[in-house]
Amino acid sequence: MRTKGKDSPKIVWYIFFLALLLLFLWITVTGRNSFLNTYKLRRKVEKLELETSRLKAVNDSLANENARLKTDPQAAEKAAREEFGLTKPDEKVFRFVPAKDDD
Repeated sequence: MRTKGKDSPKIVWYIFFLALLLLFLWITVTGRNSFLNTYKLRRKVEKLELETSRLKAVNDSLANENARLKTDPQAAEKAAREEFGLTKPDEKVFRFVPAKDDD
């Protein structure tokens, strides 16, 4: 026959292992430094690094364009004509407006 005293330690062990399991789940899933949170932060850092490299490339191309406009007078004139619509004195400019469709 079993006594009530022998069953009691089994329940204590079950409670102990359940507590360890819950602690492990809390650490891995819901904690501030959990594996899930670390994974999300790592992905966010990777995206930000890609965005940074893209913006550096854009910045480099704009710096090259700026240097070219400062040193090459023909490039500066072309940019002034195309982007700002500037003309030389006594120069005529014809602007063609597309016709509207009567559909």
